Amino acid sequence: MITETFKIFEPNYKTKIAALIRHENNMEERKVFCIGFNKTGTTSLEAFMRENGFKCGNQQEGELLINSYLKGDWEKLIAFCQSADFFQDLPFSAPKTAAILAEAYPNAQYILTVRENAEIWYNSITEFHKIKFGKNGKLPSKHDLQEAEYRYKGFAWDANRALYDSPENEPYNKESLIKAYETHIENVKRIFSGKQNLIIIDLSKPNTVAELNTFLGIESTLETMPWLNKTSEAKK
Repeated sequence: MITETFKIFEPNYKTKIAALIRHENNMEERKVFCIGFNKTGTTSLEAFMRENGFKCGNQQEGELLINSYLKGDWEKLIAFCQSADFFQDLPFSAPKTAAILAEAYPNAQYILTVRENAEIWYNSITEFHKIKFGKNGKLPSKHDLQEAEYRYKGFAWDANRALYDSPENEPYNKESLIKAYETHIENVKRIFSGKQNLIIIDLSKPNTVAELNTFLGIESTLETMPWLNKTSEAKK
């Protein structure tokens, strides 16, 4: 089912992934992937995982794989997965990655972080990006994203294209972004349908730590979730 779902994106997907799966079958390391969109608590989840002894992937190195993602160079993505136990943010939050990982790492655990609803998520991502990449409190334009110096000049635009099918002249089009967010959640549910290695979780809820403890089979050193990468922190 996963291969059938994904082949619309990548004609040679099945052949490429088969080789990666054969390689992965020789690996016994534990892997946990956060596959939720940005601004769903992914940075806070990383802090939780690190506090509980998981080696977390280098976010900067991961984000710099965005062009490999856009080109469908899955070998580089899988190679990066050998560097740690837990991964989040780009390229793991991008729409195509869940299907790739589900094939290459069938025994891994997957955490889909979500917000209470799509409207709350949209408000969070847009307010954060107004501060991070916009000017005069306005949403960033294509030009703003292409000129932004985060990671490298133009990374913000590449990330926008990887995540959302919004018009180039309106990269934060509300209808497009909400559709992308909701479609991602439905695709992940379909990919992992009938399996037990996915948890869908809103990290703002009070029982989050208990749910993660059960899912991961750990006794957390934390009683509550950390709260990092708040919109106010984008000014720093």
